[in-house]
Order: sequence, then structure tokens, then C-alpha cells
Amino acid sequence: MSANAGVAIVSTILALAVPSVLLFGYLNRRGEGGAASKGIGWQFIRYTILAIALPVVGILALNGALTEGAATIIAMAMGYAFGKAD
Repeated sequence: MSANAGVAIVSTILALAVPSVLLFGYLNRRGEGGAASKGIGWQFIRYTILAIALPVVGILALNGALTEGAATIIAMAMGYAFGKAD
């Protein structure tokens, strides 16, 4: 297996992590049966951003596309989510 094939496999796994986080987060927050939904709070938003940002950074870094602009935007989103006072 060449290095490019390994990068492609890891990139695919990381890319599948993003919709998985969104799906499992949604399934966790929705109401079971007739119960009311839990809603979306800052704690959910914080960890969703973290769980989405890390695979995106990994994909960009593995493919040599992590630029200063992309890293800055991702860092700002994470900083805002974790710096927000409840």
C-alpha cells in the first residue's frame, strides 16, 4: 500500500466522522417516543464543534491543504464556542 493510499483511507475515515457526529448528536438530543427534546445547549454546541473541527483539521493537514486562513477560522470557531460564558 502506497503512502497516498494510506492518506486516502485515513481521510475517508475522518470524513465519515463528521456526519456521524452530527447524526449521533441529533439522535441523542431528540426526544424518545413522545418525550420532549432536550434542546441544544452550549455544552452540546461546544463538543459538536470540537468533534467536527478535529477531523476537518486532520483531513486538511493530511492532504497538504491546511492553510493559515483555514486554521484561523477553525481556531476562531473553537475559541468562540469554548470561550462563551454560560
